[in-house]
Amino acid sequence: MTLLRDSRTLTWITVTLYWGCIVFGLTLPGVVTVTHGTYQRHGAFSEAWQEFRLDLFAPGYNLFLVGVLNAIPFIVLAVFILLHLGSAAKREPEIVSRRLIGVAGALVVAVGLSAWVHIGTTLYPDAQGALAYFFLPIYLLGLIPLGYACGRLIGKITLRAPRPRPRNSAEDGSGTESSSSRTAP
Repeated sequence: MTLLRDSRTLTWITVTLYWGCIVFGLTLPGVVTVTHGTYQRHGAFSEAWQEFRLDLFAPGYNLFLVGVLNAIPFIVLAVFILLHLGSAAKREPEIVSRRLIGVAGALVVAVGLSAWVHIGTTLYPDAQGALAYFFLPIYLLGLIPLGYACGRLIGKITLRAPRPRPRNSAEDGSGTESSSSRTAP
């Protein structure tokens, strides 16, 4: 079983994941901040957006720097996706599918950990909470390969190549019976 057979579809997926990783890494802190501000103000999106714009380069907040720090591991992952899936069209379909599942595992780890840290530091701010933004790229760069390896292992287990069935000597007529001793129906 394979997930993908067309090289144009693989190219589209590769380019979409490439740009999606970069955009997601840059925009996640802003999305979390605006969503939290909107929820805190009971639906006043315009006020939350205005506060985000003011805090984008403000001393003590500098959400642009937070976005850039968050984007570093996502840019590394995007380049890995481009190089890894870009050359996959020349491979067997099972290997392409395993690579896609491996990339999905890396994305799940990256998005999950990054969202968890940003939501946690936004909901429960304190003086040392900003340190999470500096350690997040280090943790992500260490855990993304682990997510890829887990995804690749899952792909290897679930997408095994079909093994050829051993031929039975009675089925192919090469057994000890002679063809003349068979009875016709």
